[in-house]
Amino acid sequence: MANPTVLDLDQLRKAIPYMSVNLADLIHEAVVMCFHHGQHRSGVACQIRDFENILAAATIVWTKSFSDIIQRTFGETGYAVEFAAEGIACLTITEFTEYTVIERSIRHDGVDFWLASKDETGRHTFQRAARMESKGITEARYPSDIKNQLDRGIKQTKQSDHTDLPVYIIATEFSQPVIYMVQR
Repeated sequence: MANPTVLDLDQLRKAIPYMSVNLADLIHEAVVMCFHHGQHRSGVACQIRDFENILAAATIVWTKSFSDIIQRTFGETGYAVEFAAEGIACLTITEFTEYTVIERSIRHDGVDFWLASKDETGRHTFQRAARMESKGITEARYPSDIKNQLDRGIKQTKQSDHTDLPVYIIATEFSQPVIYMVQR
């Protein structure tokens, strides 16, 4: 297999450049919290998969250290995992697709973010071109736990099917890091 793709949490601000840097920083800290809980350090290896196949190998890196402030901010991983999943999903979309994140959706859209196409020069149009839903799992006890999250995400995204835009569902499992990305 080729060299793993690096997903750098320190680049999260660049992955979501049209949103508040404060959101990027909060998401970054949530990922650090979840990986700390799973006893993982920067440089953790993971696979990017669809339902059945390995799509790529990745290494997730960061420089921010886990701290008491991060612990007090989230309290426990249950609060952090949703933000952490969004962060991994944003980096994954930017790295593995032609899209970039441009805005958070509203709740009844059934997705977390709207995406726009990147052109050859790296500029972004602000026309919605795709959708993204993220799911996070602190610790899957069974492989079916991840599939159930993906299935929930697929069902949830149907709320915005009237847009006729492609949708990506990205589920991240943090204890034995793996990222599942499916498109429908």
